[in-house]
Amino acid sequence: MEDTDCLVIGAGVSGLTAAHELKKRGVDVRVLEARERVGGRTWSGVLDGAEVDWGGEWIGHGQPRIYALIKELGLRTFATYDQGRKVLEVGGRISTYTGTIPWMAPWKLIQIQAGIWRLDGLARGLARDASWTHPRAGEWDATTLDAARRSVMWSADARGVMDAAMRTIFGAESGELSLLHALAYIRSAGSLNNLIATEGGFQHERIHGGAQAISTALRASVGEDRVHLGRPVTRITHDASGVVVRDARGDEWRARRVVVSVPIALGARIEFEPALPSLRTQLMERAYMGSAVKCFVRYEAPFWRAQGLSGEAASADGPISVTFDQCSEDGSVACLLAFVGGRAARTWHQRDPEARKQLVIDRLAAYFGPEARKPVAYAEADWSAERWSGGGPIAIFPTGTLSTHGAALRAPIGRVHWAGTETARECMGFIEGAVESGQRVADEVALAAG
Repeated sequence: MEDTDCLVIGAGVSGLTAAHELKKRGVDVRVLEARERVGGRTWSGVLDGAEVDWGGEWIGHGQPRIYALIKELGLRTFATYDQGRKVLEVGGRISTYTGTIPWMAPWKLIQIQAGIWRLDGLARGLARDASWTHPRAGEWDATTLDAARRSVMWSADARGVMDAAMRTIFGAESGELSLLHALAYIRSAGSLNNLIATEGGFQHERIHGGAQAISTALRASVGEDRVHLGRPVTRITHDASGVVVRDARGDEWRARRVVVSVPIALGARIEFEPALPSLRTQLMERAYMGSAVKCFVRYEAPFWRAQGLSGEAASADGPISVTFDQCSEDGSVACLLAFVGGRAARTWHQRDPEARKQLVIDRLAAYFGPEARKPVAYAEADWSAERWSGGGPIAIFPTGTLSTHGAALRAPIGRVHWAGTETARECMGFIEGAVESGQRVADEVALAAG
């Protein structure tokens, strides 16, 4: 049985940030990770010479913690390419536009802006660390985002544009999202524009070597011998004297405290003895992961740039919800990313691989022209098939959950502490949120340890 001051379950950005911060304070820490890699929902690779991020990848303005950590770790960033016109598909029609809000009939644009203003206005009234305490929390948690927006967005086209954004942000449909959860997410980001914008928003920059480089560097800082891979945790026994953690190999690890930093919906897979309070157990059981597929198409050259296109497209019609330019910083390695989210992602695997590839290429050709039909490589990552994430990009709290169970989101239970981007008070769901939650829980553990 291995002894340590603090065990961290999960070697994603949040868990490794917590371990990194605790080590700096002189706390003896070990990390147990189910996968044979670090990074969690950040996972980087190479497709025919192109660096790709199969998972989370972007950082942007208003995210000071991740920028400070990147500087500390000696990593570098570069701007996401967004020069030129963007493409919009809605109601079977394809057009181009510049800026963040697409060009449509004026009365439809007014509805889109009214919807954004309404959501931002409601979100501003929430406490970032306790959205469930708002006087109208129960009311907002009893309705969906789709139902709430219809009073100002009666155009199906206007709603469709917002749907494309929601499928990308949450991996879910607007009719599946609790209004309270959507508002809490917007509040943690500062505005809906931050969530959807590239320049000036949270998609502003990418990381050289891929976002997984953050976790690789954190592992080196913590000590590679302190981060144990291939160790799924099956049981946590906890009492006033400490915790004992059992992994799938049957090994036991003893510590004074434990930080659970796995996707909240997956926390229900771990057996706790004694059982956790019902509020926490039900929160984990009610939450479910969104559905997301990232499809990468490699080309000989970024032909869309030569046409004055940014590589960004948004589709209300699906199955692709958005696309992005995924070229190298200098543009010499050309690649496009197509994102499939929500209902379309849940049924994606029902098509055979060649049909999926052809569908993506067909849509890219519709957006960017016939040269899109000449890829040199294709690959995709279906996060619903990823055992230790269960979906993506984030966990969804369905209606009737956050208002009644939100108080259990971050609250420690004895010597058991909680981290992960869903627990972040700022930039929930993003890499910045993962860093914030890791730093917050490190403060929590250090304070409790005296």
